[in-house]
Amino acid sequence: MHLIMLTPLEKAVLDMMLDEPGDPFETVRQQLAHATIAERKFTGVGFFTHLVVPADAPVRRDLLSTEIKGVGANFPGVQHGAGFILFIRKGVVSFLEGYTYDEPWPEKTDDFRLFRYGDVK
Repeated sequence: MHLIMLTPLEKAVLDMMLDEPGDPFETVRQQLAHATIAERKFTGVGFFTHLVVPADAPVRRDLLSTEIKGVGANFPGVQHGAGFILFIRKGVVSFLEGYTYDEPWPEKTDDFRLFRYGDVK
């Protein structure tokens, strides 16, 4: 089985999103420590990285369905930057969405600068 890993961008985004005390942040951090990536789909203007937490992982699974936001990124050649949303569904982290604002998603995402905006939840 080929294991898909988080990209440096995804890891940095998740670390910044979840750099808050208490729940749901603590529970999501614990879930992500056990999660694997089921698939990554590119849309042309962003991506969806679908996560799976194994059924036998020793983590809480009682989170409310919600989205965690508040992190953006700037890339060379992307005029309006990008945003990210982490989706929690049925008590478990489900997928991370990255998106531009009507611009093509950059081919290379190694050169980025993250920033916080608005509310984190």
